[in-house]
Amino acid sequence: MMKRFLFLTVLAVAAFSCSGSKTEPVRENPFLNVDADPLSINVTSNADTVRLSWSRTGDISFDNYRIRIKDLGIERTVGSGESECVLTHVSAYNTPVKCEISLMKGSEALATQTLFLNIDGLDASFLRDLMPDDGSSVCAGDGVYSIELPDGRSIFLMGDSFICPVSGVSRPTSAHMYRNTYIVFDPKTRKPTPIYDFNGPGTNSSAAVPPGHYYEDKWYWPGHGFVVGNSLYVFQSLMYLGGEGMWGFRYENSNLLKYSLPDFKLEKDSPIQFRSDKAIHYGAAALNDGDYIYIYAQVDITNDLDAKTEVYCARTTEAGLFGVWEYWNGSSWVKDSSAAVGLSGLSSVSVSSQFNVFKLKDKYVLLTKSKKLWEEKIYTFTSSSPLGPWGHKKVIYTIPAFSDPNLMSYNAMAHPQFEKDGMILVSYCMNTSDGDQQARDVTTYRPRFFWVDIDDILN
Repeated sequence: MMKRFLFLTVLAVAAFSCSGSKTEPVRENPFLNVDADPLSINVTSNADTVRLSWSRTGDISFDNYRIRIKDLGIERTVGSGESECVLTHVSAYNTPVKCEISLMKGSEALATQTLFLNIDGLDASFLRDLMPDDGSSVCAGDGVYSIELPDGRSIFLMGDSFICPVSGVSRPTSAHMYRNTYIVFDPKTRKPTPIYDFNGPGTNSSAAVPPGHYYEDKWYWPGHGFVVGNSLYVFQSLMYLGGEGMWGFRYENSNLLKYSLPDFKLEKDSPIQFRSDKAIHYGAAALNDGDYIYIYAQVDITNDLDAKTEVYCARTTEAGLFGVWEYWNGSSWVKDSSAAVGLSGLSSVSVSSQFNVFKLKDKYVLLTKSKKLWEEKIYTFTSSSPLGPWGHKKVIYTIPAFSDPNLMSYNAMAHPQFEKDGMILVSYCMNTSDGDQQARDVTTYRPRFFWVDIDDILN
């Protein structure tokens, strides 16, 4: 989608242990600040993981090394013959933290060297697996909703996308832009499989094409979706070009598409029953909570530099998805959609046009990036109900400032089915107002992924 993104240097992968295993090359941490004695230290990082490697420059007899980041409660001990260590859960992203490496004799520190670690926390490894450069899958795009499938795979719902090889960081300027694509990702094999060409092989058509619009004069941009049994449901926003330039797109209405699993065969494509002249877009978030399916709408009150929004909620069952919905009026569920009101507790943040609601342990979580143009913060709210009231507002990530004025970020998403060491995966989208820059540097139109500690969200 023609929205906004940023350029960030992508960190290469590091998969290592404190005993020292093989690694891929990664860029050095530019914030490294060390003295020459007694160690010469190198720092590399990927996501929340930092690898410290060193060589001795002095001659001190000692028992072991102690590596400590007091502010984060991290401490490791490695033998005096080792020359590297890996620290995980270094989750103070974009904030310098003090790290001490001490040469220990028993409990006494004979010498201590201090450095300051500053990492952005971005997971270049996951991004490279999901969107490789070899042309085998989507190489650039936005949207990035994900849905866990019954077989353990996940499907990523992408907006405007490119599928082509990348040379260095550039793609061919002739590459076709698909209005939407799907990426089926297997976490076991780390392999992505793209879905596109709805109209047949070689037709340059998207994964989903609106009925009656074979040439995509009107097109779909994905909302969220969910799974019920062996059926996948995806909301799609029907869009058309109603103005000039990259912001000339207009919203018409939302459709709900039903696919069979695991073959992704389209079984039904129908407009949702909600209709309104207002900017109320149901399907911006969705949650299958067992007895009911909750469908959320982002509503623009003002859509300017100081954007103000609300979030509405509808519910239904699988049987009622293409028929009867109920709407939350602030105190009860009603059939009258015009009675819907904004969910409480969210007024302090402008909720993005794409966001999500999911469950962590016994809590419901709403995650969004601020829609205000230059407020580069990603927030979470929690509640004991899918309706709220939403509280415990927290900034879980602040997007680093852009040196390039063309770059912009938007639409953060949680991917809670991806979990490691008590953390879940989160993404945000990037874009550039310079259309040619997208081709020169695909990293300006790729999402960014990072990991957030579950306890930081819930506690």
